[in-house]
Amino acid sequence: MLKENQMIVTSPDGTESVCEILFTHEHQGKNYVVFEFVDSHEISAAAFQPGETEDEGTFSDIETDAEWDMLDKVLQAYYDELDADDQGEEDEEAEEDEEEE
Repeated sequence: MLKENQMIVTSPDGTESVCEILFTHEHQGKNYVVFEFVDSHEISAAAFQPGETEDEGTFSDIETDAEWDMLDKVLQAYYDELDADDQGEEDEEAEEDEEEE
């Protein structure tokens, strides 16, 4: 069973892969989804066109180098934020340890 932040991507040969959605991003009226393949940990992205319901929609390939460059920058900012959050948690834990001593 899929988690709320997961989806199945079907390759052209019919192979289905479970992917975890890392984040969505809107840029110049176009919606993108950045996701990670659960088995291989490969990161990819696609343009998303919503369907009739919020659970439906279609994906299309990223069409230009400019789109890939924009998504690379957004992905780097995402990782930077994760690193900052992790560092903040480590700092808080260190402070708590010092207070206990």
